This record gives sequence, C-alpha cells and structure tokens, in this order.
Amino acid sequence: MKKTKVNPEDELTLGKMTPKPSVHDSYQGNFFDVFRDSDWRDYALVAGGIILSAVNGALVPFNSLIFEGIANALMEGEAQYQNGTLNMPWFSSEIKFFCLRYFYLGLALFLCSYCANACLYTLCERRLHCIRKHYLKSVLRQDAKWFDQHTIGGLTQKMSSGIEKIKDGIGDKIGVIVGGVATFISGVSLGFYMCWQLTLVMLITVPLQLGSMYLSAKHLNRATKNEMSAYSNAGGMANEVIAGIRTVMAFNAQPFEINRYSQQLEEARKMGVRKAMILAICTSFPLMLMFTCMAVAFWYGATLAAAGAVSSGAVFAVFWAVLIGTRRIGEAAPHLGAITGARLAIHDIFKVIDHEPEIKCTSSDGKIPDKIQGKLSFDGIEFTYPTRPDLKILKGVSFEVNPGETVALVGHSGCGKSTSIGLLMRFYNQGAGMVDSVHKRIKNVFHIFQIKLDGVPIHEYNIRWLRSTIGIVQQEPIIFVATVAENIRMGDDLITDDDIEEACRMANAHEFICKLSDKYNTVIGAGAVQLSGGQKQRVAIARAIVRRPQILLLDEATSALDTESERMVQAALDKASKGRTTLCIAHRLSTIKNASKILVFDQGLIAERGEKYQFSIENRNFIGTHDELISKEDGIYASMVAAQEIERAKEDTTLDDEEDEKDHRMFHRDSVTSDEERELQQSLARDSTRLRQSMISTTTQVPEWEIESAREEMIEEGAMEASLVDIFKFASPEGRNIIIALVFTLIRGLTWPAFSIVYGQLFRILSAGGDDVSIKALLNSLWFLLLAFTSGISTLVSGGLLGKAGETMSGRLRMDVFRNIMQQDASYFDDPKHNVGALTSRLATDAPNVQAAIDQRLAEVLTGVVSLFCGVSVAFFYGWNMAPIGLATALLLVVVQSAVAQYLKFRGQRDMDSAIEASRLVTESISNWKTVQSLTKQEYMYDSFVAASKSPHRRAIVRGLWQSLSFALAGSFVMWNFAIAYMFGLWLISNGWSTPYTVFQVIEALNMASMSVMLAASYFPEYVRARISAGIMFTMIRQRSVIDNRGLTGDTPPIKGDISMREVYFAYPNRRRQLVLDSFNMTAKFGQTVALVGPSGCGKSTTIQLIERYYDALSGKIKVDGCDIREISVKHLRDNIALVGQEPTLFNLTIRENITYGLEKISQEEVEKAATLANIHTFVMGLPEGYDTSVGASGGRLSGGQKQRVAIARAIVRDPKILLLDEATSALDTESEKIVQEALDKARLGRTCIVIAHRLSTIQNADKIIVCRNGKAIEEGTHQTLLARRGLYYRLVEKQST
Repeated sequence: MKKTKVNPEDELTLGKMTPKPSVHDSYQGNFFDVFRDSDWRDYALVAGGIILSAVNGALVPFNSLIFEGIANALMEGEAQYQNGTLNMPWFSSEIKFFCLRYFYLGLALFLCSYCANACLYTLCERRLHCIRKHYLKSVLRQDAKWFDQHTIGGLTQKMSSGIEKIKDGIGDKIGVIVGGVATFISGVSLGFYMCWQLTLVMLITVPLQLGSMYLSAKHLNRATKNEMSAYSNAGGMANEVIAGIRTVMAFNAQPFEINRYSQQLEEARKMGVRKAMILAICTSFPLMLMFTCMAVAFWYGATLAAAGAVSSGAVFAVFWAVLIGTRRIGEAAPHLGAITGARLAIHDIFKVIDHEPEIKCTSSDGKIPDKIQGKLSFDGIEFTYPTRPDLKILKGVSFEVNPGETVALVGHSGCGKSTSIGLLMRFYNQGAGMVDSVHKRIKNVFHIFQIKLDGVPIHEYNIRWLRSTIGIVQQEPIIFVATVAENIRMGDDLITDDDIEEACRMANAHEFICKLSDKYNTVIGAGAVQLSGGQKQRVAIARAIVRRPQILLLDEATSALDTESERMVQAALDKASKGRTTLCIAHRLSTIKNASKILVFDQGLIAERGEKYQFSIENRNFIGTHDELISKEDGIYASMVAAQEIERAKEDTTLDDEEDEKDHRMFHRDSVTSDEERELQQSLARDSTRLRQSMISTTTQVPEWEIESAREEMIEEGAMEASLVDIFKFASPEGRNIIIALVFTLIRGLTWPAFSIVYGQLFRILSAGGDDVSIKALLNSLWFLLLAFTSGISTLVSGGLLGKAGETMSGRLRMDVFRNIMQQDASYFDDPKHNVGALTSRLATDAPNVQAAIDQRLAEVLTGVVSLFCGVSVAFFYGWNMAPIGLATALLLVVVQSAVAQYLKFRGQRDMDSAIEASRLVTESISNWKTVQSLTKQEYMYDSFVAASKSPHRRAIVRGLWQSLSFALAGSFVMWNFAIAYMFGLWLISNGWSTPYTVFQVIEALNMASMSVMLAASYFPEYVRARISAGIMFTMIRQRSVIDNRGLTGDTPPIKGDISMREVYFAYPNRRRQLVLDSFNMTAKFGQTVALVGPSGCGKSTTIQLIERYYDALSGKIKVDGCDIREISVKHLRDNIALVGQEPTLFNLTIRENITYGLEKISQEEVEKAATLANIHTFVMGLPEGYDTSVGASGGRLSGGQKQRVAIARAIVRDPKILLLDEATSALDTESEKIVQEALDKARLGRTCIVIAHRLSTIQNADKIIVCRNGKAIEEGTHQTLLARRGLYYRLVEKQST
C-alpha cells in the first residue's frame, strides 16, 4: 500500500506556518534553463547569433578607420585646392578607394546584423514555444493545494508578461550587449592603433561617461518605481469606485470620491515631477560631458597633429572610434536589466514547470479494477486546508454510502460538505495541511481513518481511473467554447452521436438543443451562443452521464437556478441518479426529500443523520429520512427547513405557471449576464489578448496593431482624433512653463547644426596647417565648451519644465475625466464599452498617452525637427548642389523602412488572428483547471494547444526575419550614405562645382541632422497614440448625462415617504426593444412595508432603480409625496432614500468611513447607534482597531453577513424616509440570514420600506405584497388575502408544495 506523502513544508513554529524551503523553493533560477531540451539547431542559432553580433559590433568602429583615410584625403585635397595645386587623379583614386571600403563595410554590417538578429529571433521564438508547452502541461497536472496558493490571473500572466520578459532577455538584447562590448573593445583597439596618446586622453573620460550613465539609470529606475506605485494606488481606488458606482450614486458620495481621487493623484503628480527632473538631469549631463570631452580631445589632437605625431584625419577618427565604443557599451548596459528580468521570469516559470505535485493526477500508477459496485465509506476523516492550517474543516466524519443509494449532505456554509467531495475526487490528500502532532497520529492510525471505495482506500486506485468513474455536476458548470457535441464528448471521446443524443434526452436537454441554430453543432460558451444557467447545467449533466459513472456527485447543482429551471434540472438529476451511488449537496432542502440518507453537517462533524425507512413506534409506520429529521423540532435540519418555509410554500417565487412566460424569462436570462460574470469574462479576454500578443510579437516596441486597436476604441466611443492644437489648448494652464521650455528646446535643437559648423572649422584649421594650429584649435575648443554649456542648460530646462507641465496636465485630464464619470447616470455604465475595465484603463493608459505630447518627448521631437531643418539649411548654405544627394539617400532609407513597417502592419492582424485559438485554450484550461482535471482532459487540452500554436509560432519566426531586415538596413545605412555622398562630392569637385571642405561640411551637417531626427522618429508613434487618446478623453469630458446626478437643479421639498407609480413603462437603454416595466402600478404609504415578488426579469429590481432615479421612465408617473421625482433634486431625493442590496458594495476604507459613506458631519454616537441596530456593534468593538478597522478591498476582510450588516448600518445612520431592500438576505446562509433579518426588521420601523425577496419567509408579514409578472403588477394584497384570492400567488404556493 502506498503511504500518503506528508508534506515536510507544513511545519508550525509558535502557531504560525513556517515552510521549510523545499528543493523547488530554494531554486533560484538559472538563465541557461531556457536551453533545457534544446537540440543542435538551437545551439547553432545561439552560437551564430552571438558570434555574428560580436563581429557586427567589432566592425562598427572600422568606420573611423575609413574616416581617417577619407578625412586625410579631403584635408590634403582642400590644402591643395586652396593653393590651386589639386592633384585630381590622386584625389579621385583616394576618395574612390575609401568609398568602396565604406560600401563593403556597409554590406558586411548589413549581412552580419541581419543574420545575427535572424538567429536570435528564431532561437528566441523556438525556445519560448517550447517553454509555453512545458508550462501549460505542468500547470494542468498540479493539485488543488498548489492552485490555492496561486491566482488564475497570475498563472496566465506568467505565460504572457513572464514570457515577454524572457523574450526581452534572450532575443536581440543579447546581440546588443555582445555587440556593445565588441564595439568598445574594437573602438579602443583601433584608437590605440591610430594614436595611443589621444586614445589614453579619451579613456580618462570613459569612466565618467559610463558612471554618469549608470547613476542616471539607477536614479531613474527608483523614481519610475515610486511614480508607478503612486499611480497604481490611484488606479486601484478609481477601479473600486467605478465598480461600485451605483452605491456611490445611491449615497451621493461623488464629491467625497472626487476629493479622494484628487488626493491620490496629487501624490502621484509629485512623484512624476520628481521623475521628470531626474530624467532631465540624466539627459543633460552626458551631453555636457560629451562636448567637454570633444573640446579637450580635439585641442590635444590638433596639438599632436601640428607636432607631426599623428595625421590630421586620425584626430577625428580616434575621437569617434573611442566615443562610439563608449556610447555603444553605455547603451548596452541598461539591457543587462532585461537579462536580469528574464532570469527572474525564468525562475518563476521554471519553478512552475519543475514543481512536482503531491497528487500526481496524470500518473499511470495505482489499481484499475475491471468493475466496481460503488460502495463509499468515510471513516473518521479529518482535514485541514493547507492554506489555512489553523482551521480544521472536518473533525472526524464517518458515513457510508451503499451502491445505488442517494445520500444528501446539508449544512451551513463552511461546514465541510464540499470538502468531502473534494477529498473523494482526490483534489486534496486527506492529510494535507495537518500539523506535526496530527501527522504522527495519522501515521499510526492511517489504515483506519480513510476514504474507501468498495473497501479499498481511494489513494490506492489510479487517480485518472478514479476520476473517470465519478461524474460530477457543480453549482456553476463550466462550458467550453466548442460545439454542444464537443462539450458533451469531453466526458468520453469514444461515444457516438446516438450516445450524445440519448444522454441529452436523459438530461432534459435534447429539446432546447434542437432549437439552437446548428443543433448539436452549435458553438456555445463565452463569446459564442450564451446558454442560460439551467441550459448549461443540463449540458453538464449530459456530459457527466456519457461517462457512465458508477458514482455521481452533485455539488449544489441547482442552487444557482430559478425554480422553473430547477424543476427541469432536478428531474434530469433524478433520472441520472437511478442505479448510481449518488452524493448530493443541497442548500434547497426541498430537492433532497427523497434521499436514502440525509447527513446534517455542523462545524466539521455530522450533527444529525436520518436513515430511510426507520420504523416509528409512535405512529406505527415507516417514516422517511426527511420526515424523521424534521420531527426533531430543536434539530439543525428542522430549523433550516423552517427558515426556508413560508407556511406551505418554500423557497423563492421565481416560478411562473404560464407556459408563454418561459420564452420571456429565457430571453431575459440569456441576455443579462451578471456584472461579476462579465468582469470575469473580460478579465479572461484580456489575459487571452495579452497571450495572443505575446505569441506573435518579436519585439517589445509599440506594435502597429496596438495603435489600430486604440483607433477602433476611439471610433467606438464616437470620438475623433484630437489635433495637437487641441492638446495644447487643454494644457493652456501650464502655458507659461511650456513657452519657456519651447524657447530652450529651440536652443537645444540648434546644438547639432552649430556643432557641424564648429566641426567644419576644425577641418579647415587642420587642413590649413601652420604654426598656429594649436592656438586656433584651442579657440575652436572654446566653442565646443560653449556648446557643452548651452546644450546642458537647454536640455535640463526644456526637459524639466515640459516634464512638469506634462505631469500636471495629465493629472488634470485624469481628474476631469473621473469627475465626469462620477456625474454620469446608470445608463452610461450599462453600455458595454463603459465597463469597469474600460473606464479604469482610460484613466490609467490614455492620460499617460496624452502626456507624451507635452512632456520630455515633445522636447526630443522638437529638437529633432529643429536640428533637421537647421542642419539642411546649413547644408544648403554651404553647398546647395551637394545637399540634395544626402537628402535623397535618407529619403530612400525612409521609404524602404516604411515599406517593411507597412508590410509588418499588414501582417499584424493576421498574425493576431492566428493565435486566437491557442490563447483561448490556455486561459480556458487554466481558469477551469478543476473541470479539466475532473474530466481527465489534461492531455486533450495540451494537445489542442500544441496544434493551435503551430501557426502563430511559424508566423512569429517569419515576422522576426522581417524585423531583422529593418534593423539591418538601419545599421548599415550610414556607411552606404557616406559612400554615395562622397562619390557624388568627388563628381562635383572634379567638375569644379564644389570644394573638399564644402563636401565635408555638407555631409557632416546632414549626418548630424539625420542622427537627431532618427532619435526623434522613435517618438512619432507616441504622437499618433497621444492624438487618439486625447480624442477619446476629450469626448468623455464633454459627455453629459440625462439625469443631473449632482442635484444642482430641481426642488428640495421635505420628504415624508409616500411613493406611487402610475402606468410606468420602462426599457433599459441598451435593450430598448424589451420592455421591463409595462404599465406598472404601485403605491406605498408612509410607514408601510411593501414586498415585490415574481420571477427573474419581471421588473422588481428595476422598480427600485427607478425610485432611486438611476434611470427615468419612458412614460408614466413616479411620485414621492405627490411630487414627480423628475422635478425633485436628485441629491435631495437620494439623501432621503437608503438602499441595501443583495451583494453590498463596501469600499477600501475603515468601518466608520463605510458607515458614514457620503455624509459629512456624523458623530461617533450616531455611528454606534446605527451599528447597534444593525447587530454589528458588538462584532466591531471586538476588533483590535474597532471602528478604525479597514474592511479591505471590496470589504474582503468581512464575511457576507458582516458586510450586509455594515451596509444596513450605512442605511440606518442616514435616517432615511424610504428604505429599499433588494434581496438583502438571499446570498446568505440560514444562520447569517437570521441575524441580518433581525437587523432589517428593526431598520424598517417608522419608514416606508420597499422589499424584494426570493425567500418568501422574509416578507409574509409585509403590509402589502405585489406579485409582478412581465413588467406588470398582476396581484396585490397581504399574504393571507392573496392566498384567499386563489390566483397566481395561490397557484404558486400549490405548485411549490408539490
């Protein structure tokens, strides 16, 4: 017999969990793990990539060697030209020789760069494809204990952003670093070869340059982290507020939230301004250093040249060789961060890949019997969840289930029912989470305390066989995006179409499937045909039936359904249970009356049990399980039944007896998805999109399709691209700073054209020669020092002021958009494009996008533009006939680069589409891991992913080859440009149309201009995004709501609390064709409690939303105290109304702040009085911080009942005239419901109260009950009068009692 593995991680020290580091926990992540399972191709690619990157890097400084020769020829030529003795054949052969060298060097750089990048991109994509497969395979084989310690979002994110980080570290970044080191070594070596003295002087400045780069990067990283953290806090707060917007509106808390958001943004703005200043310093200092370095080097070089120690050309060549080497290694250094990031991501991902689960669900070990009877026995089972070791869930549970029996498990939430099923399915090991003392005891008595199937402990069976023998139907069944037939085949691959149809008939599903467009071939699931809860449940039952399971587990399989759906599903379950051992968990006790045994769980023990057909001596007959337990009046079961009863009718009123109502209800259920479900779907869709992008992108630059996607969102919002003028108009409050910054940017833009002139003067000084070369060079160097000063100051001022202006403008934009969102009515938030994720994303991403048009990036772009125009002007001034060739070659590069970029953009959408299926499979299989494991479909999902990812993998490799072409062209263009330009210059000189000096001056002026503009060009896509984002945000600021939520208009009469609705018609704005209220009438006098009952979608909650004035009715009158509510100020109306919903929204504030939410001056005494009425005061006072205790995000630190009571206190403290209760207890278990109900009963006194309830036991004492159907009030009266009327209400009770 195998012994259950006891996890050594679970050790307790001083009552706290102190995990021992296991082999996997101590695993620190080895960068070379990326190459695990590599073949010779991968090693050839990595070797080729590194060697070619090194060769490419080493070749770059040879440009300086060629430049030395061509500069010497030009200077000698200029000297001869001035003397009138230009030796044209010699000059021509020299220039041609060096131009040919330029061409060959360009060709070598092009080939090396292209092949190096192609190797590294291909290697990267091959390795990532392999890692993705291993990762998914590993995740799908993990056990529940492991999933408890990881979030689904975190796991899918590792596969997208985690793999992006690895891509960043092992792609072209390795080439950049290797190339940078090679360029530095090669540049310094060539410098020493050409002139060792000048190289030594240059090397003194290298530590300064590298040191400044390092310190800049370090401080910038720290500032960026602080800024991101501050904005993240503001974003989290905005997300929480928008998610709970109806609560914000109900309690008039918009000013409070606007103020709270403003404070968060101010903190973030300070961090942003600080970062902008650091960035400005980091940009200006290296520039000053470089020009200072030029001043020293060129003066010293000229002195050496005058002394004959070195050729004049070598002065330029040595400077550029060492400078290029230093700059390249400096630019490469930050990429080491990408490798560190990749190493950490490798650690995270390979920790998952290497993790061996305790329960190996894909193992082939264990017994596989030919046949089983299906007898289950639980013997003294104890269990503690590994994540909550101090809380024992099961405390010695023992029971037996005979073959073919149906045993029901009932009890309050958290009593251990579902845990028993989890243990039977072997999601957890029975001993998981036990502390040491319990471990020892388990080892001693393990042979006794076990779960057994047919007398054999379940851990001895093969786990896949065990799960295939068990059919499980859960409360919220998972339906995969596939056809109906494929979904059912997930139960068993080998079944025929006839088997599927037979299973669906048994599950009462055949009829509705035949009404679908393609019947069994209709694609269902998220993003396809949406099924109602009952339909999904029946498909899940059919999927369980086709497995022909000996054991059927029903985990609250009908609790999420309305009564009509429940009846059909229950009938299907009853059929499915016949002849099978069935374990059933139920909240609705009416569904388990006919069970063979009922086991009542309480605090981890079986407190009551009932056996069918026990003989009753008193009544002289046999009684059933249900009757036996209910006869114990003080028993737990009896009290649970009593709580769920309403005299003869039990549970809710979502039943309708008219056949023609089914379509209405079905449509409603299909078309309305709960916010939570929609959020979940959107979250999965976002994960899937990130994965898709990760699978097809080869570079971490902003891809074209991202801009196109932003443009689509803008059109959807009904916005147009904003012009830069619009953005600057919005930034007018920061106008002074911007104007000063633009003046300094203009000065900064003149730096490089001015440099080219000063550089040209040095050329003239060196070519003229003479004894005063050193003095002239010294005077020329003073110009370089002036350039150092002006460039440093102008860069610092322009960058700092624009950075500050950008941050301030971005904060104001965020604030204006948030303020306008807070003033919208409910219809705005019903629009799918204004969901929580989209709105918070607008604030988080669009504002920084617009900021890009104003901050330091504006300085960079304007510098580039000014440099370009001034550089071209200088070129035309010195040689109008020479300048056009430089522009023509530059234009050629731009055309070729644009063509490649356009092709990649054209490919982009098809690349994305190719990865849709693969990314969906990942998110679907990881988020639904429990269903995948229950159905033993891990290999199926893995194989599907492998097949689906082949196409995006191939396309990503091809994309990488095109990207490599683009990089290679950019890298080799300068050499070819020099070759063409100098050849053209030679032609002009030979014809007497130009001079060697003019050619040199023009080429350098254009070279500096092109360098500046290429630096600025990288920011151009950000300007496109800035205009798109600005268009969206300006449109959002201009949007006005129909209902004035601020309450600036309208009357403020004293409100007593009489409500009347007459002939009210209403349809939700996003479903205009479907009337929710159809000539609805209702009255409620002050002090009355009026209950609304009826099936889902009949208009009950809508009524409350209209009274709160979230919406206006299409027609009809809604009056409060005889006054049309449209004439009353919205703020005044809501001040007199309080709402308690089914799932109360609490905010990440203290308990006191949540209770006084939206109110300004409330004393502690009033807070405590409200809390006492709400039955929460004692609990709060028992907390260490009392009313100052934070409730956590969305009230996550409180239980459902506690949250509900805080919400009731929040309602009571306002002393409202009207209290609205929307299913305020339906989400609670019976115990919590009792406490909350008491609080509600107290709260209702002396107020008009409108109650919506599914559980009729809570409203039978109401002054008036209104029965709704199809948006009409069809019956009204007290509970007794409605029963006496023998109408729909009476028939409902009759039908439920049977």
